[in-house]
Amino acid sequence: MDESYLKMFEAFRNYGNYDEVFADALSKIGKDVRLGSVRSCLSIGPGKGQWEIEFLKHCGANISKFLAVERDHASAEYLRKSLTTGLPGVESQVFETDIRNWEGLSDPVDLILIFHSLYLVEASDRQELFKKVHDRWSSSGGYVAIAHASRTKSRHSAEKIFERLGSPTVTWEDVEADMQKAGFTKHHVHEMLMTKEFANPDESLLRFLRMHVKAPVTLDDVRDAAKELYGEGKADEFNILAIFKRTY
Repeated sequence: MDESYLKMFEAFRNYGNYDEVFADALSKIGKDVRLGSVRSCLSIGPGKGQWEIEFLKHCGANISKFLAVERDHASAEYLRKSLTTGLPGVESQVFETDIRNWEGLSDPVDLILIFHSLYLVEASDRQELFKKVHDRWSSSGGYVAIAHASRTKSRHSAEKIFERLGSPTVTWEDVEADMQKAGFTKHHVHEMLMTKEFANPDESLLRFLRMHVKAPVTLDDVRDAAKELYGEGKADEFNILAIFKRTY
């Protein structure tokens, strides 16, 4: 990814109300899920890390070490600054690489966060990743929190654009099944209903959407698909925030 990825992602994020919906979800989840035993955390593909930092604060994790794997340079630089102010006093390190090339952890951690970073991961790579997470990277009794859009639950999700252009993204059901196959059990599940605005999308948003399409398509192709699917300019979609636990 080049330096423009962060700008494209911000355009995508700003076309919806995910931040507000996520914050509301955390206020509810924090009452039911307390992670006071969590001392160490690994985040996979956190981008700027704003969601991950807020999750840790709301769920009461007593973090002393935070590790992250983020391949986009601009995002990794932003994340390093965010950790200094968002998690002061916490030992942190950001590995600027692709998770598939990362050498991994020498010591397992208590919590692993995977927020909206599985959309471009092939099924075989995803299953291998979850096996590493279970067998090598998470401690016994450790947790994995995953946030992911549900294409099957949503009639008009953004993922429908990718499906229309020949590149459907992984479903939440597949993610859930792969986690359970790897040896995790569901600890808590929360659904979030959000709205995205696709009226008059700018070039940065169109470029971000095009990134998720494997076939060669133009920005006009993406714009036309959005217009066809969302004639009113809005898309409502479900997102899932689930916490899994390693039981052995």
